[in-house]
Amino acid sequence: MKIYETNNSLAVFSDRNDGDLNFYVLTKEQLKKNWEDLTQKFNTKLDFPLYVNQVHQDNIIKISLNTNRPTPFTKADALITDLPRTPIGVFTADCCPVLIKSNKAVSATHAGWKSTLLEISSKTVSAYNKFYGIKPTELTAYIGPCIGQCCFELGDEVYDMFISHNLEWEKFFIRKTKWLMDLRGLNRFQLLKAGIPQNQIIELNECTYCNPEKYFSYRKMKKRNGSMFSFIFLK
Repeated sequence: MKIYETNNSLAVFSDRNDGDLNFYVLTKEQLKKNWEDLTQKFNTKLDFPLYVNQVHQDNIIKISLNTNRPTPFTKADALITDLPRTPIGVFTADCCPVLIKSNKAVSATHAGWKSTLLEISSKTVSAYNKFYGIKPTELTAYIGPCIGQCCFELGDEVYDMFISHNLEWEKFFIRKTKWLMDLRGLNRFQLLKAGIPQNQIIELNECTYCNPEKYFSYRKMKKRNGSMFSFIFLK
């Protein structure tokens, strides 16, 4: 587990040592126990987190007192809230988790290659201004572990989609037997383009595929055999 704590927020990236946190496949009793075990590691008691059905698109759910809480069946890939002590999170096992905080609101984003193509990271940054009037320069972003360019092979058709969308993105691909994509780097680039200063983007630069003893990796395991959970909340 990696924790980033400030005076008003706490961001957490779980790893394999924290157990399988794929809440969709666990019983209610197991869910409760796993969450309590996890939160005990940083000495605080929290309500069960809010999360959604991740569909590799770019829908962002705003959570407030005046809106219905998302359910595990709500289709989205990012959540944002200004409610205190309300943990929100995303599941990953190779995709890129991005947690963003300001003094007034926090967000959690799931960025696989399809959502990255749709610029979900930059759209999440824009949501801060849209919903709360918060400028990008007021944000700090944490990019969690994901599959690295060393291991993320994609076909010609995917490369073509990215380059036809934005020629600047070509630098995040290198050609070997297949195209290798820098998923983390492209999400960092999108955050920078959206206006977050470089010194306010913090990366946990580890490849999930290269480190199966530490992280769950869908591609390494050839199936879904566990998930990390990345979450954030305002204190």
